[in-house]
Amino acid sequence: MLIDKTHPDELGQLLQRMAAETPEDTAERTAWTFDKLARPFADQIVLFGAGPLGKLTLSRLQRAGVEPLAFVDNNSKLWGTRIEGIEVFSRAEAVERFGKVAAFVVTIYNGSAVRDQLRKAGCERVVPFAALWWKYADVFLPEFGVDLPRNLLQHTSGIRACYDLVADAASRKEILDQLHWRYWLDDQAMSPPLPSSDTYFPTELIVPAPEGESYVDCGAFDGASIQAFLDHCQGPVNHIYATEPDPGSRELLARFLAALPEPLRKEVTVWPYALGKERGMVRFAAIGEVTSKVGETGEAVECRTFDDLPWTVPPTYIKMDIEGAEPDAIAGRAQLLEQHKPVIVACLYHRSEHLWQIPLLIHYLAPDYKIFLRRYAEENWETVCYAVPPHRVRR
Repeated sequence: MLIDKTHPDELGQLLQRMAAETPEDTAERTAWTFDKLARPFADQIVLFGAGPLGKLTLSRLQRAGVEPLAFVDNNSKLWGTRIEGIEVFSRAEAVERFGKVAAFVVTIYNGSAVRDQLRKAGCERVVPFAALWWKYADVFLPEFGVDLPRNLLQHTSGIRACYDLVADAASRKEILDQLHWRYWLDDQAMSPPLPSSDTYFPTELIVPAPEGESYVDCGAFDGASIQAFLDHCQGPVNHIYATEPDPGSRELLARFLAALPEPLRKEVTVWPYALGKERGMVRFAAIGEVTSKVGETGEAVECRTFDDLPWTVPPTYIKMDIEGAEPDAIAGRAQLLEQHKPVIVACLYHRSEHLWQIPLLIHYLAPDYKIFLRRYAEENWETVCYAVPPHRVRR
């Protein structure tokens, strides 16, 4: 499935290949990919990974009336426990019990190494979770950038516009890679991910702010991304703003901030707001994990727009990892972009269409910004858009 690198229009060639498959063939391929990979154990499922992705997969399978045989996890504290009635085993015991009689679905991010290890340990069938999600699309999709392949063809004009907009060849290659994976689950056509330690802070693309950075961490969780900012910051830190609507996550964040040196700690403002395009109240599913998000259920929390936040120091660098609310948050910052020209860093993997919609939205609001795409994990995970004002682009 590798594309011809000598073709003058690689995206056009790829879109033609996608369109050449009939809708009926696409639907059949999507519905049967998991069964073909798991055969003859498509109804005997073991989930490897009892973290957020594994728990989400379990809950959706149970909604579809499917009960996995077991969970497997490397965390020894979980062995012998049950999650929603499903027992958790060690890898060794699970391979011995189920390796010859079940399909192991790897429900962790960056799962290629685990899939290889399970095959070498003797598991007959090892399958990526996205194939399972395709099979039970009614309960799973769209979710976390995974969608039915046929839906991509409804957005070819937007994909083309984004491809023509981005500022460098690496960004265009990332779009091609993403389309390969999202249409065929073809991770072999993808470039290796960049080092995860550089997520949100590509110093090879962005020069430091001349007068120091005022960093805004939207979706601050436990403070890890604030620490990453401090590790990468090449100049003075003027201020740090952190938005986190989840009370449990704010407790973790408070512990992190308490350990900072006092002069720096005084320069941190924490806001308990969700972010959106309008001010008001929204529902927020607060579960104390990175997947907490605005949705149709949960507690009522206050939502603010960027343009009505009480900035004491103008922001220069804004990072957004807010579980799919990125477009609404960006739409609420037109005045901020015009006045202060901050760098915008937005995650693209929470919804499939965000890959092209978010860059195009930023371009609409700030047409002079340069747009770059980079990825720091396997498949579509940790795909990030960097929108950089001209004076901050590293030449």
